[in-house]
Amino acid sequence: MLYQGLGVASAALILLMTSACASRIPANQWTRIAAAHYPGMTDIHQEVNVIQGIYQGQKISGYIDLNDQWVELSRRPIKAVDAAEAGQIADVLTTGIGLSQGLTETNPLGVGMLPVKFALNYYAENQGVRECGQIKSFLSATGWGAAAANIVTISAGAFTGGSAAAGILVGALAWNQFPGTDGCTVWLGQPVELSTL
Repeated sequence: MLYQGLGVASAALILLMTSACASRIPANQWTRIAAAHYPGMTDIHQEVNVIQGIYQGQKISGYIDLNDQWVELSRRPIKAVDAAEAGQIADVLTTGIGLSQGLTETNPLGVGMLPVKFALNYYAENQGVRECGQIKSFLSATGWGAAAANIVTISAGAFTGGSAAAGILVGALAWNQFPGTDGCTVWLGQPVELSTL
């Protein structure tokens, strides 16, 4: 019953959205209506009749109805720090705590990894959603896993089997629980950009 209700709701939404194709104005003007409705809206993308953009720190999606009016479908805040970045920050902080307590860094690159982490994160955010998501998931898993291993190492006073087990377990959980799409552009349906203001 639930699946039938979801199917009906989905069909109704698709019908409602596709009805915008009968709008009296040219499709290449839809993004301008969205921008006029949200003054200062940036990074506007359009896929057929669905338009998305960034407005006051939120990602907003909607469409133009038969009366050429903007209809908002959804909005959600853009996170300042995503799960992958938070995991890398946790790794750096726990490493710093361990070093301050006299433990040694086992990574041969040491602080040389910091620019690599920043570069990899920046690179990911400039890729398509699939590539970005995979890299962000990797950064999330390695960051949170390393932080967990660091915490166990700090508690034990040395790197142990428990450190490795904690790192692997938490890294696997982070890979599954914090998919990397938060920090990616991820427009609805990963649309082909038809026009950008």
